[in-house]
Amino acid sequence: MRIIAGTLKGRRLMAPPPGDLRVRPTSDRAREALFSILQRWPSGPFLDLCAGTGAVGLEAHSRGYGPVTCVEAAEPGWSCLVRNTAQAGIKAVRADLNRLPEDAFRGQAVVFLDPPYHQAGALWSRMAARLRLWIHPKGILVLETDRQTELELQAGWTLAETREYGAARFHLWTPA
Repeated sequence: MRIIAGTLKGRRLMAPPPGDLRVRPTSDRAREALFSILQRWPSGPFLDLCAGTGAVGLEAHSRGYGPVTCVEAAEPGWSCLVRNTAQAGIKAVRADLNRLPEDAFRGQAVVFLDPPYHQAGALWSRMAARLRLWIHPKGILVLETDRQTELELQAGWTLAETREYGAARFHLWTPA
């Protein structure tokens, strides 16, 4: 796993031990596609939720987004995140996403949410209103799921598009 482009291009990242399926990093190919898509939206503050190793947040930082905040609660993701973001100018927060207050973040240009695939639908239903408070009116929310997952429309959001890369599907939501 490595950073694909920008100021940190080629930097190798710490990953969980082989066979540890508690963390599922977004593939290099999917990250490259994601940032190609994001070029259509303004850059600025970037929030990586369920950040795991921090690969997406680091890629954002490398490509000029900032400030970048990565939120992760569980091991081994948290340990990887701390090591990968050390001295990178990224804020790492250890917190349960469900317990973050409504005012935890504001004005985010991009919110990237990559929960465990089996939790994605329920988390979206539970967090959509709070996520809406955190995003800039011209921002974008990208929710990564597996290819089979369809997400229900939530109040305050418009589905801009979906894209599939390998086993992943990106749902791109804009504030309504």
